[in-house]
Amino acid sequence: MPEHGNNLNELKMRILQIQDELSQLGSPEPVMPEMINATNAVRLSEYLTKSDEKKTALNAAYGDYTRELEQIVSTLLSIQMDLKDIIKAEASIIDEKESKSEKKTRAKKSTK
Repeated sequence: MPEHGNNLNELKMRILQIQDELSQLGSPEPVMPEMINATNAVRLSEYLTKSDEKKTALNAAYGDYTRELEQIVSTLLSIQMDLKDIIKAEASIIDEKESKSEKKTRAKKSTK
């Protein structure tokens, strides 16, 4: 289970780093009237390409993070089921001991 926690922390740090990189991109530079439309379009295209790459990486990181969380939840649910089974087994053992004890007590009383 500890390896899941470490992996989860690494994924969280990766998400935070990508979010930071995305925010550092800021917004696209404003259109400069002194430049021709083609130049402004190229600048916007470059920005959008960088932004899309970061968003794609962020989506992938969230996907990895989600899968790791699902695996942890699945493991926890499995442990919970195992614990329930153990408790049921322990309860039945206790019940058996109590019923044997009651039978012995009744047997001693009837012989007296």
